[in-house]
Amino acid sequence: MKEKRTAMALTQQEFSRRCGISSSYYSSIENGRNSPSLELLTTIAKQLGVSLVYLLDDKVEETEKRVSKEIERLNGLFKDLPRAQIQLAEGLIIQAARLRILLDDNWKDILENGEYEKFSQSENQIPYDRKRPIVENYDNRDKTYQSIIHQLNGMLPGGSVRDKKSRLLGR
Repeated sequence: MKEKRTAMALTQQEFSRRCGISSSYYSSIENGRNSPSLELLTTIAKQLGVSLVYLLDDKVEETEKRVSKEIERLNGLFKDLPRAQIQLAEGLIIQAARLRILLDDNWKDILENGEYEKFSQSENQIPYDRKRPIVENYDNRDKTYQSIIHQLNGMLPGGSVRDKKSRLLGR
């Protein structure tokens, strides 16, 4: 994205205005700290004059790097698991890492765009506030993430579950 934007001789601020988002949010997307919605990614691709697939290839690679980093962090926290539970834990750790990255990205989107949006089912209906679908996705993913972390904590031999849970949840 940066390469294409700079080739157009545009600053992040100028380009973000074209896309209808804040420059700080665009910067976080361009630097791989945030994942935009598919709708916003389509807008960015159009403004850059590239295909959505062109941008998604780069996004997938960056997301996988973030997931790998989270897997390493979780593996370090669960290095003391009994051998018999390691295979089960590996799958849970991968899922927890993926969910953590999705949750982080969803949270940034919610902060940037809010929890509610104006919605109407037809032109004749007065728009009303409704919870954005990403908020419901966030809530569901968070419940699943907490469940996985609870399962992993249950596998640990002794120790303070509360302290370990707090570290896992990043608190």
